[in-house]
Amino acid sequence: MIASPSDTAAEREIVAQCIREWNSAHSSHSGIACHDLRWEIDATPSFGERGQQVINDQLVDRADILIGIFKSRLGKPTGAAESGTVEEIERFVSANKPVMLYFSTGSVPRDHDPEQLALVKRYEQSISVKAIYKPFSDEHDLRRRVSRDLSATMAKITNAEPRPPEQNSLAKVYLRTRRGERSGDIETVRVSAVVENVSQNRKIKDFVVTLSVPRACLTHSSGLIDGELPQDMSSKYRSFRRSNETPGIPSIIFQGDKVPIFALDIGVAQLLIKGTYLAGDYEGTLADKVTVKGVVEGEVIEAERTVADIFANPQQG
Repeated sequence: MIASPSDTAAEREIVAQCIREWNSAHSSHSGIACHDLRWEIDATPSFGERGQQVINDQLVDRADILIGIFKSRLGKPTGAAESGTVEEIERFVSANKPVMLYFSTGSVPRDHDPEQLALVKRYEQSISVKAIYKPFSDEHDLRRRVSRDLSATMAKITNAEPRPPEQNSLAKVYLRTRRGERSGDIETVRVSAVVENVSQNRKIKDFVVTLSVPRACLTHSSGLIDGELPQDMSSKYRSFRRSNETPGIPSIIFQGDKVPIFALDIGVAQLLIKGTYLAGDYEGTLADKVTVKGVVEGEVIEAERTVADIFANPQQG
C-alpha cells in the first residue's frame, strides 16, 4: 500500500517503480511478486460508507506492507484520524504489519500551506519516539532508500536472505555470453561481466566488480586473468575483482555506456571425460552459478546465471 497525501504524486510513482524493479530482480527465482496499491487507481467507487473506510476495506486490509511518504501536507481529517494517510498507518500498526515511512527534508514549495506543514512536523515529532522512519532529500534519494528498505523488508517476510537487485537508478550489472573458441575438443562459452550506466544524467566514477565462476568450468586460459582473489583451493569457486582504479579499466562510465570488466572462457563438457584429471561432477556443475556483483557508488547490485543456462543460451546479453 502506497500511502501519502496529495502533494506526493511524483514520489508515489517512484515507489511504484521501485516495486516493479524488485519484481524484475527477485520474482522469477523467489516465486513472489509485489503489486502496488493506490487508492486513486485501485479503489472502487462506493456509497453509504465513510470514504476512508472504503479504502481501508478494499485496499489497506489486504495489503502486506505500507510505504508512507510525507512532504509538506498531512491531509484532511477523516473523522477517525488526522488524515487518511495517518489512519492507514495506524491501521497497519494495529495489525502488526510492516510500515516504511519517509519524510522529505527537501525544499518546501512556495505555495505550500503553512498549517499543513506544521501538522506534518507535529506528526513526525509524535511518532519519533515509537517508530523508525527515514528522511529523503530528493527523488533520487527516495528511490535509493525505498529500494534498499523494500529488499530488506521482503527478505524478512519471505524468511530469505536479501539478494541485491540487478539494477538501481544508476547502474545495471549482467552477464554477457557468446560462443567461445574451442579448447581442444571442448566447446567453450565466453562470459563477460558488464556494468551499464542506466542513468539519464549521472556518471559512474566509483565501482568495484567481482566475478565468481565455478572452478570446474574454467579453462586453462582463464588462469591468466588478472585480479584473482586469494581463495582456499578447496573452494568450488574462483573469484576475480577489478575496479575503476585498475589499469586498463575505464575510470568513468558515462550515461548509456556498457562496459565489460571481465571476459572468461568456461567449459563444461571436459567433466564427462572419464579416467582423466578433468573428470568431475557434470550435473552438479551445471546447477552451479556464475555471479557478477558490483558495488557502484556504494550500492550493491548483483546478477547470476546457472552454468546450464549459459550453455543452453550462449548468445545472450
